[in-house]
Amino acid sequence: MVDLEFFLEYYEFLKQEKEKGKKIIAYMSHDNIPEELIDAAGFIPLRLIFSGNDELMDRGADYLPTSTCSFALSTIGLFSVKPNKYRFLDLIDYLIVSNHCVSDICSSEIICKYFDIPRIDFYVPYILSENGLKYYRLELIEFKKKLEEIRGSSISNEDIINSIEKYNKFRKNISKIKYLDISGSDKLELYQKALLYGPKILELRDFNINNDGQIKIKNKKNVILTGCSIFLGDDLIEIIEEGGGNVIFLDTWVGDVYFSQTLEDNWLDQQKENDPFDILTEMFNRNTYTDHVVPNFMEYKIKKIVSIINNLKEKLGISNIGVINHIIKFCDHMSLPREQLKEKLQAKNYFVLNIERDYARASHGQLSTRIEAFLEMI
Repeated sequence: MVDLEFFLEYYEFLKQEKEKGKKIIAYMSHDNIPEELIDAAGFIPLRLIFSGNDELMDRGADYLPTSTCSFALSTIGLFSVKPNKYRFLDLIDYLIVSNHCVSDICSSEIICKYFDIPRIDFYVPYILSENGLKYYRLELIEFKKKLEEIRGSSISNEDIINSIEKYNKFRKNISKIKYLDISGSDKLELYQKALLYGPKILELRDFNINNDGQIKIKNKKNVILTGCSIFLGDDLIEIIEEGGGNVIFLDTWVGDVYFSQTLEDNWLDQQKENDPFDILTEMFNRNTYTDHVVPNFMEYKIKKIVSIINNLKEKLGISNIGVINHIIKFCDHMSLPREQLKEKLQAKNYFVLNIERDYARASHGQLSTRIEAFLEMI
């Protein structure tokens, strides 16, 4: 669990960046937001990867129905309550309103309206097709224009290419975390810190991913966590570990799903003289594991999970690996296909547990019981 000292250090980091004249561009923590363009503009992307608790959900419910995604309610609650450790939220200059899901749009619009934060619109196609790619490319161009208006000058192609290379190197380095000889909670903490700092994290002395050893967590039942991410402030992974489990692999956006989205160095070198929007569009085209890939999301999802399990068994010599499919309550993207995912994986003889939950502490006892029972089966 990330401690208070981290939040204080992060506040100082953002404050120093603002003193250099940089803008802080925040957005709900979903994929396909072109952070490379934000970086090329000389700005700082701030991913809102903060979940919350009962109080934050309740405050969010002052603005949206309680049948809204618990993460979205908590994010609104953050801006309403403004807990002291999250005071860096006051440094935000703009908020991106995007359409990963209905809750994303509604909560982002509410935050902009009621907490007086200027908005930048960026919409993403759901269909991965020729027309979808054309639409995404047009959105990239419009997004660049908005960033240029904010900074008062143009963004060169060279700056965009440099940012693409920087973020590609960053993702490649952070992707090494998945095979470190550390617990799942420690991996998650590294992923969370990396997402907040971005490429700057590689310059911090206390951030070490140079561990080539294999995972040696003993007397634990190994599981893959898929579905919804675990955000800062959520103690789900601690509950799993207390029940005797170890999250050996995080198949979530705050985890391998984001950091595995890298480009081959040779391919990127060949594209340097081309339009950088072609590169960014190709990155979107290759992102086949996002739930925006319609209609083949489930097919890709099953294929990836099976590949992860087989790779872990071969690389680490582990015999049994379970799958916990984490669904944040009222997350339509993950809740609607949950039974189909479970059935298809069970048909391949994998142990699967669907967990649908919010952030209420009152449900921890029941949650712990279900997880412990599942781990006994593995």
